[in-house]
Amino acid sequence: LSVIDKWQIFWISINFYIHLGWEMSLLFWFDYMQWPNGWHKFNSFVHAFYAYGDFDSRYRVEPATSYGSNIDKVVLAVEVPAGMIDGVLCVIWLYAMLNNKWYRHPVQLTVSALHAFGTVVFWADEFVVGWMHWIKGNAWVWTNTAGPTDFGFWWAFIGTNLVWVVVPLMCCKHSMTQMKPKLQAAPNTTTKQD
Repeated sequence: LSVIDKWQIFWISINFYIHLGWEMSLLFWFDYMQWPNGWHKFNSFVHAFYAYGDFDSRYRVEPATSYGSNIDKVVLAVEVPAGMIDGVLCVIWLYAMLNNKWYRHPVQLTVSALHAFGTVVFWADEFVVGWMHWIKGNAWVWTNTAGPTDFGFWWAFIGTNLVWVVVPLMCCKHSMTQMKPKLQAAPNTTTKQD
């Protein structure tokens, strides 16, 4: 395996934790703040939701929503499908990489594009409301974070999520670079019609 492959295996390992752990646990633990006896001290996912809620209130919704959740619906709508789809694609990507399968780079490109897109949607949920207020002549509002004057906004909301744009775009570039010679070498099957 090349150095890039080894780094990508490390990245896929992080993806397994996020997609198959953090995101999939939201299917069952969306109401974590309503548990009668609280949560177990070793439940790292729930501790992470609660701690991240210091910087992004979508992870610590109090009181619970009308549908009984302490996690915002946009987070659930983005992260749960990402856990299912991206998680499976990461398994396929790892298998393809380790077994030198032809579909390695198409899968790598697809899952990486989905990572970047999901992060943009995640950010947009916070920025779009502020934009709509501002464009109507009102002050910019921050509905889920403390905004750019808060260190947590830059560290947690932007910084920890920026990884899910930068690294996937590097993986996209790697896949396109690897696929380009093969795609350019394909025979030209188009015919000129008069």
